[in-house]
Amino acid sequence: MQFIPLFFEPAAELPNWLVILLFGIPFFGGIILYTYKTRHSRSWRKGIFPQGLKPTEDNYLEAYLALGAKLILMDYQESKEKIQFINQYFNRYFPSSNYNFGDSLLFSLRYPIRTKTITDWMKMHLKDEGSRSQIVYFLTGLALINGKMNAHEMAFLKQINLDLDLAPENLTKIIAIYAAYAKHKKESTEKTPAKDTKAYAHEILGVQKGASIEEIKKAYRKLVKIHHPDHFATGTESQQKMAAEKFVEIQNAYESLIN
Repeated sequence: MQFIPLFFEPAAELPNWLVILLFGIPFFGGIILYTYKTRHSRSWRKGIFPQGLKPTEDNYLEAYLALGAKLILMDYQESKEKIQFINQYFNRYFPSSNYNFGDSLLFSLRYPIRTKTITDWMKMHLKDEGSRSQIVYFLTGLALINGKMNAHEMAFLKQINLDLDLAPENLTKIIAIYAAYAKHKKESTEKTPAKDTKAYAHEILGVQKGASIEEIKKAYRKLVKIHHPDHFATGTESQQKMAAEKFVEIQNAYESLIN
């Protein structure tokens, strides 16, 4: 096989417009590509959660992490326990996410997010109350990791709950559930008689002790309407898993009180 040598005209002999075209397109194309790929991080450094982000598993995780970092900064003395809580939470509910926990957390701590930019993004993609409540459950659990909450954390949770268009009773109930859960866990460890652990079931359903069967059923139906797994069929893996666990918790509480 005979090879035919190729000869290229030296760049100096090419027309100026062609030289500009050959070298300018890659150069400016690279600048445009870099600008496009880093646009979200630039917004984030200004404390703005990019509204153009798609509602993917990874982006929900980053939203959770950014809000969690805000809570850590409010009580940095408890940061070790809070970081462990977040890591365990993500391993449980976001097992398929592709992210570097350490780098993402440090970034969120260094560049605190404006919470309203996250809640606005969430409301754009989470149309039902149950999905929006999941972030409040997460943040409340994080704030109460050691069984106490300071005034700044409480104000933060109230603002998040409000910005997500959730009723004030939603946060009150979630805090009561965590308090009852902590008590229930302690009593279980101390082998307290089972009749005393029903207080936890009352908090889950949001009914008073001594509530009638009809009141219990009404509260149960209301919660099922919000947290039933069928409502999350098109949601992310984490949303479906959270909803399924919450539904089982509601179901067990209902059966405990009815029986």
